[in-house]
Amino acid sequence: MTERRPIGRFRFMDEQRVNLDGFAVENPSLGLIAFNSPSDPEPSLVIEAGHVVEMDSRRVEDFDILDSFIAAHGINLAVATEAMALDSVAFARMVVDPNVPRAEVVRLAGGMTPSKLARAIAELRPAELVIAMTKCRARRTPSNQAHVTNRSDDPLLLAADAATAAAFGFREIETTVPVLGDAPSNAIAVSIGAAVGSPGILIQCSVEEAIELDLGMRGLVSYAETVSLYGTEQIFIDGDDTPWSKAFLTSAYASRGIKMRVTSGGGAEALMGSAEGCSMFYLEARCVALARAIGSQGVQNGGIDSASVAGSVPGGVRSLMAENLMVMLRNLEACTGNDALMSESDVRRTSRTHPIFIGGSDFICSGFGSIQRYDNMFGPSQWNSEDIDDFLAMQRDWGVDGGLRTASEPEVERLRRRAAQDVRDVYALLGLGDFSEAWLEEA
Repeated sequence: MTERRPIGRFRFMDEQRVNLDGFAVENPSLGLIAFNSPSDPEPSLVIEAGHVVEMDSRRVEDFDILDSFIAAHGINLAVATEAMALDSVAFARMVVDPNVPRAEVVRLAGGMTPSKLARAIAELRPAELVIAMTKCRARRTPSNQAHVTNRSDDPLLLAADAATAAAFGFREIETTVPVLGDAPSNAIAVSIGAAVGSPGILIQCSVEEAIELDLGMRGLVSYAETVSLYGTEQIFIDGDDTPWSKAFLTSAYASRGIKMRVTSGGGAEALMGSAEGCSMFYLEARCVALARAIGSQGVQNGGIDSASVAGSVPGGVRSLMAENLMVMLRNLEACTGNDALMSESDVRRTSRTHPIFIGGSDFICSGFGSIQRYDNMFGPSQWNSEDIDDFLAMQRDWGVDGGLRTASEPEVERLRRRAAQDVRDVYALLGLGDFSEAWLEEA
């Protein structure tokens, strides 16, 4: 018996790029659920003699390492009684009400446990999330972060591309390496190129944490964001980490004036096989509370490397935006993902970004690939240099500030040449390498 072929219309539909994506049936036991898993704890907070003795239906003697740290450092006990008594729907309405100041909702959110805040924000619909994001972001003006890398760690090309990214309006630039030993070289090249393009651009070289901290201590980079947090104790243990070690690392960066944010994101715990049956959104609420507790300046979340996992379940993309909002409500700078490619579908990846683009977050993309996809050593981004004109057109269409600026070809050519020349001169002065005129022209 021959296998039945789908009818022509369905064969055509099956060939579309969206069908390259993975989609999952909800499975709470594996953590494959966006909101409201049966295993998510009921919100609760009991304070005795100025100390938390119960949080989110768990007594102090049963606290794991995340509970212990959040209870000790992540909740404003002065407003906790008032905040926890609020009905979740009532607080959700306050978040979107233009007559309730941002400062008031931030004050109340500071007294909420992870489960309480997650329950409240889960009430918001997509249009309400857009309104809430516009109201609650920490920065006055939205911005974007760029990826600047290349396959050969070519310092002249890195500098030229960094200057180009700065010219197009990116305010942070993140680089990484295919070869670990090139990290200091890449940091220097990108720092010089960015400074040529625009003053005040912050630079990160994303590598192993000890090396990245060393680069910061030497003044070769000016921010870090790859300090990872997770929503369950087991994953911390698997990574030989604790909230205390993350807090120490955060303090080390801060001691030298290095801007520092942590990275988390819905779906990470399910991806690593230790979600403890909880929803992605609740686990991310724990991460965001922990970020506040350890003293981080901000959070990069919105799925990040696990965005496709969150996007595979119903409501998952909405949960990614909602977790960005939780960061803002904890009064932290929100770097809202849209970096790792979530979908092979142009329509779907635009759908994932567009509400955040309209609402405007602190950093709409925490890794816009300002270079071409093949040169991105982080892997393809949600948005790449092939999409810059589309992104600028979207800003024009909607009359919003999406963080990018137009740049003329003569000006970009001038900046690229100057950046490459400056790096060539620095490398020659330091005895790090001699680059020919032909090499410079290639950059």
